[in-house]
Amino acid sequence: MSERATPFAHRNEPSAPPAIPAEATPMMAQYLEIKGQWPDALLFYRMGDFYELFFEDAVAAAGALDIALTKRGKHLGNDIPMCGVPVHSHEAYLERLIRKGFKVAVCEQVEDPSEAKKRGAKSVVARAVQRLVTPGTLTEDTLLDARAHNYLAALARVGSEGELGLAWADVSTGEFAVTGVSRSGLGAELARLSPGELLVSEGFAADEGNGEILAHSGAALTLLPAARFDSGNAERRLKDHFAVAALDGFGAFSRAELGAMGALLDYVELTQVGRMPALAAPRRVATAETMAIDAATRANLELVRTLQGETAGSLLAAIDRTVTGAGARELGSRLAAPLTDPQAINRRLDAVDWLVEAREVRRDLRSALKSAPDIARALSRLSLGRGGPRDLAAIAGGLAAAHTLCGALDAAPPSLLPLPDEIARECAAMANVAAPLKERLAATLAEEL
Repeated sequence: MSERATPFAHRNEPSAPPAIPAEATPMMAQYLEIKGQWPDALLFYRMGDFYELFFEDAVAAAGALDIALTKRGKHLGNDIPMCGVPVHSHEAYLERLIRKGFKVAVCEQVEDPSEAKKRGAKSVVARAVQRLVTPGTLTEDTLLDARAHNYLAALARVGSEGELGLAWADVSTGEFAVTGVSRSGLGAELARLSPGELLVSEGFAADEGNGEILAHSGAALTLLPAARFDSGNAERRLKDHFAVAALDGFGAFSRAELGAMGALLDYVELTQVGRMPALAAPRRVATAETMAIDAATRANLELVRTLQGETAGSLLAAIDRTVTGAGARELGSRLAAPLTDPQAINRRLDAVDWLVEAREVRRDLRSALKSAPDIARALSRLSLGRGGPRDLAAIAGGLAAAHTLCGALDAAPPSLLPLPDEIARECAAMANVAAPLKERLAATLAEEL
C-alpha cells in the first residue's frame, strides 16, 4: 500500500445490524444474517459481477470511494441505500477502503445458481464470508508494496503493570517473531517494526499514557478483549498449529510473549476464515541484539522513510541497490535494526567484504537474482487457497534461481574459498531445494501464463 492506514479502533465497536423483518425478501434476509456476523466490517456482498453494499455500509463506502449511492427496495418502510463495485476491479477499491481505515468482509457465492433453483423459485444462492481484509493481513501484490514488509503485530500484558510481549508476523511472507519489551521501550520497538495493524487489549489501550504510544506507532489499532491474550490458551493454540507437544524447540517464551503470539494466530485465523498462511516457527528476538532507537530519533534520521512519510529521500532509498523485493525487505529490516553484537556484526561484514572482492561471482549472483520471483508471497497465497498458476510458476522460478545461485557460489575460485559463514549457510540451504518439485512444476506449467 502506498500510504499508511489510519487507526480504526473506533470501527471495532459492535454496531447492531438492521433487524430482519418477516417481510424481508430472501436475498435481503440472507444479507442481514451475514452482516450480523460481521458487524464491525463493511460487507462486500457478491451479486453476479458486482460486490454490493447496503444500509450504513453503502453510505460509508460511497463517501469513501466517491461512487454513486443508489437505493434498492424498502426496509421497515424506508429506502435501502446501496452501492457497488465491479468484481474484476474490486482490489483497487479494497486498497482505498483499507487505507482509509475500514475492514472489509468479502462475501462470495459458494454454490452454483442452478443448485439454488432446485430448492425452489424463491431460494437464494448460498453465500459466505471468505475473508476479512484488514491492514495487517493483506496478501495480494496489488495491495502490497513489494519492497516493504507489512506487519501484523500483537501486544500482550501480564497484570496491570506487568511484562509486555510483542509478536509480529508478515502474513504475506510467513515471517513470525516475538520479543519481550518494557513499556519505556515499547515506542522504539513499534517504530522499528512500523506495523500496518496492531492488536491490543481494550484495557491496555484505555490506560493513561498508552494511547499516545499506540497513536505514534502509525498502525491501525484493533482492540480485543483481554481474554484473547490469555497465555494458557495461547500455548495450546501454538502447539496445535505447529503440531508439537512442547514449545521448547522454539525458545523459552514468557507468558506475555505467549499471549501476544496466541492473539495474533487467532486473529489471522479469524480474518482468513479458518485458513492459515504458511507461518514460520516463531523466532524469539532479544531486544539487546539490536540498537534501540526511539521513535523521534528514528524519524529525524530518516532511515527508511522521510519526515513526510516517503521512502524517496530516505537513507534506505539512497543505498538500496537490491534487485528483488525480498532483498529490499531484508535491507530495510537490517537498516531499521542495527546490530549490537560484535560477532554478529563481523560475520555480516565478512560476507560484505567477500562479495566486494568476488566481482565476477557478484555479477553472476545479481544476474540470477534479477529473475528470481517472490517465492515467499506466492507461497503464502497458495497456502491460503488464493494462489493461481502464476504463483506456482513463481515457486518453480524461485527454485531454479536457487539452483543457479548455489552453482555460482560453488564455482568461486579457490582464492575466494572458504565462503564466509553467512554465505555458506545460505548456500547450504539453497543446495537442499526440492529438485523433483522444480522439475515437476516446470513440466506441468505452460511456458506463458
